[in-house]
Amino acid sequence: MARIQAIIGLIKDCSLEKLENIALMEGMLEKAAKLMDLTLLKTVSHKFSPQGLTAVALLAESHIAIHTYPEENSIFVEVMSCGRGDAKKVLEFMENMLGGKAEIVLDKIIGGE
Repeated sequence: MARIQAIIGLIKDCSLEKLENIALMEGMLEKAAKLMDLTLLKTVSHKFSPQGLTAVALLAESHIAIHTYPEENSIFVEVMSCGRGDAKKVLEFMENMLGGKAEIVLDKIIGGE
């Protein structure tokens, strides 16, 4: 089995304005894929009413998904990657971009033997 890194994180205390900006969120996913030298295939997103959004960057090497919770100024981040880089960089990048505080909930390497 290929080496797959799974990162699940929560970023709290984010800018509400940024969490509600779908173009910014899609751009953030694209930049995160480039940061990790991953192949972006497509970005799909959905804005909820009255607030919140979900977006996924479909990658040749798996995916990066985000779900915003504006009522809590938080964003849930999931990174699955069989790329060579450390997927924690994505969480750190998003933390800096959103002005929040990241907490890693899961950091697991699967396979790669």
